[in-house]
Amino acid sequence: MMGSRYLIDSKVASISEAYALKNNISVDEAMTIFLDSTTYQALIDEETGVYLEVFEYVYDLFLDERGELPDA
Repeated sequence: MMGSRYLIDSKVASISEAYALKNNISVDEAMTIFLDSTTYQALIDEETGVYLEVFEYVYDLFLDERGELPDA
């Protein structure tokens, strides 16, 4: 589906940029880390509906997966 691809691509870019900034690494390195994550696998599986979630939710899932989610 064309719309889902746009949503996925924009979230990958946003998450990669945010993670790079947070960890002082290149966007390419951050993207590689994200693309190797379980969160990314859920994001690209349209049946999960994760691609419909807001950026912050998906980013928090990723940080939680990596053990980097700050305590609330």
